[in-house]
Amino acid sequence: MKKASSSLLPFSVVASFNGVHMFGKSHSVVLRSTSTQETVILWKVREDSVTLIAAACGASEMLLDQLLTSVFHAMVLAVGINELCSTRNAERLKRELRICYPLVDHLLECVEATGTDLTATCNNDILGLVEVMLCPENHLLQSLVDAWAECMDSLYGFLLIRGCVAVATSSWWQLDPEEKKLLALLVSVKGTCKTCDIPVFLPCKSPAVPFRLIVCGLTGGIQICALCGPSPPLTEVEYVSIQCWKGAVDILRAAERCFPRNFPPCIQLDSGVLGILLVDRQAGKFLLSRNQCADAGKKESQSPSGAHRLDVLRTFYHQVADTFMNHSSDNSEGAAACEQPSTSAALETYWCSEYHKCHALRHGATLLCVLYASAVPIHTMRLITQRTLKFLTADKQLCW
Repeated sequence: MKKASSSLLPFSVVASFNGVHMFGKSHSVVLRSTSTQETVILWKVREDSVTLIAAACGASEMLLDQLLTSVFHAMVLAVGINELCSTRNAERLKRELRICYPLVDHLLECVEATGTDLTATCNNDILGLVEVMLCPENHLLQSLVDAWAECMDSLYGFLLIRGCVAVATSSWWQLDPEEKKLLALLVSVKGTCKTCDIPVFLPCKSPAVPFRLIVCGLTGGIQICALCGPSPPLTEVEYVSIQCWKGAVDILRAAERCFPRNFPPCIQLDSGVLGILLVDRQAGKFLLSRNQCADAGKKESQSPSGAHRLDVLRTFYHQVADTFMNHSSDNSEGAAACEQPSTSAALETYWCSEYHKCHALRHGATLLCVLYASAVPIHTMRLITQRTLKFLTADKQLCW
């Protein structure tokens, strides 16, 4: 596993990384990480059988650790934990792992360095969190997804619109955040299809026994998905899906119009807001959007581009907000530390630069990061952030 800013690392360098780790292990020394002036290198051993190594410029150890965890879970999703722990046939394992290569590529692109700023530049993505869409039609879509999942005899159903989860069954939201992320990502990288099923292992819930991930393309970039057992057969899945969704085409098309804004047009952001990032750490989901009207009346040189706004928000989240959300739980591990922020943890923080300002506000497990124009006063940022958080989370019809 390697991540370099300009070119692939030579095989000799990668072999040296592995060799020094093995040398330390033979002398009862655990090598976890090291760093140079520009690069961080991290080693992670899982199940005493898989050694993952990551090298990145401008990344923190915390983010690289999360990356390697996600990569290992992608491997488990593809072949199961028993196959990974078995050393019977390494070449066969390599062939079977090819199915997860697109997932791993996407995860690597989630951690990309630009200069000294850490950004996530592939499909607005963030490691360990699934992207969602808040459509005005979500309350209608929720009942349709619940009914369809019941017909599929499944507790785990979800609706994807342009790669974002619009609604899902309550049991699906109870899955581990990594599982939800990888399932949605797997459907996205597979592309549009009429009807298909994919054998998958759930890295946390069922790493040894596979489920069937069934995917039905409804219209355009919209897919309905569920985790099932051996039944129903694909022919029945396709027939039932047509019957359940044939009357909801207009609703689906109306919901799709929220993309790429990802929240209703009736919610108007303040003119000083350049972009927002809404995160629910407990549910493992996020919404990332920019204010497309923010450039009105501003000089182009003074207003960052839309893509750059999203980069700034992700940088802010990873380097500041993510840290202050978890600083009181540094001795904890895994999702439990993220899901239960301490009551003594900071509730807000902000950044100021020449061209923009960032403000983050935490309410329970929900975190809202907002990118502002530099002219917006700090005390005004607090009021706007509080109001925006209320608009996005208080409306039950949006199903946040």
